[in-house]
Amino acid sequence: MPPVRHDGRVRRDVVRPPWGAACALVASALLLTGCTSGPEPVQPVPTAAPAPSATGGTTFTQAVAALTPDLVPAGQVTPCEELEPGSPEAREHLERATAAATAEPAPTPTLPSCGLAAVEALRAASIAGLAFAAGVELELPVAGGAARAVEVYQLQDAAAAAVSYAEQVTDEEGWAQDQEVPAQDLGDGTVQPRTVVSGARTEVVEVPGWTATVFARDEVSYASDGEQVADPVSYAYLWAVRDDVLVRVHVAGDVPGAAAATAVETARTFAAGVAAAG
Repeated sequence: MPPVRHDGRVRRDVVRPPWGAACALVASALLLTGCTSGPEPVQPVPTAAPAPSATGGTTFTQAVAALTPDLVPAGQVTPCEELEPGSPEAREHLERATAAATAEPAPTPTLPSCGLAAVEALRAASIAGLAFAAGVELELPVAGGAARAVEVYQLQDAAAAAVSYAEQVTDEEGWAQDQEVPAQDLGDGTVQPRTVVSGARTEVVEVPGWTATVFARDEVSYASDGEQVADPVSYAYLWAVRDDVLVRVHVAGDVPGAAAATAVETARTFAAGVAAAG
C-alpha cells in the first residue's frame, strides 16, 4: 500500500527498490512487504510442516534454469544469480563492475546477492518483475500482481532444506492473521496509514513434486479521518522444498483474494520448468 502524506492523501511518488541492490526494481516502498508491522499479534501454535517429497534429482542448476521471464510480470524484469567467488564468471563480473565505475574513489565491486539473507543458503538466484514500465504511475490492484518474485536457494543438503522450510512455514510473526495495524509515522513526511488485514490464511498446497505452503492476506488502508485511501489489495508468499532446493514465490498488489492462487500457479509453472530442465 503506498504511503500517504500527513494530510491523508496517497503519495505515489515514493518509490524504493524492494529487492537487494543486485536485483533492484523501482516499486512502492511496501509493495513486496505488505503493511508495516503493528502490535505483536498473538503467536500461532506452530504446526508440523509436511515432510519434503521423497522424489530426488532436483539440482540448483535445474532450478535456476527454470527462472524464466514468463514467471513474472513483463513490465520490468530483473534476474539475479549469485556467482561462486573465484570462478571465471565472478572475476569477469568484478572486472566489468570496476571498468564501469565512474565515482572517485571507485567503490569496491561486489558479487551479486540474491534473495533473503536470513535463509542460510550456499547460493541463491531469483527473478522479479513489475507489471508496469519504468516511469509509469503505479495503480493497485493489478490482476496477477503488480509485482512478483521467485527465489531459489541451495541449502547444504536435503535435511537442511527441510529444516529451513519448516522454520519458514510456522509464520511466527503472525503475518497470515486477520488484524488491524495502527497508523505509523515513517519519519520522512509520510505516514503508513491504519491498515486492516482480512482474509488471511495459511494452506498446504499441491505443487507437483514439491512440498509447499502458501500464506495470503488482503489489506485495505484508512486515513486518520476514516476515509479509505486506496483500493484493497492482496499479498501472498509461498514456500516450497524439494531435495536441497528451497523456493519462495512472492506476489504483491493482486486483486483481493487472488494473490494465493497467483502464487500457486506461479509455483506450478516453475516446478514444470524444473522438471523440463531435468
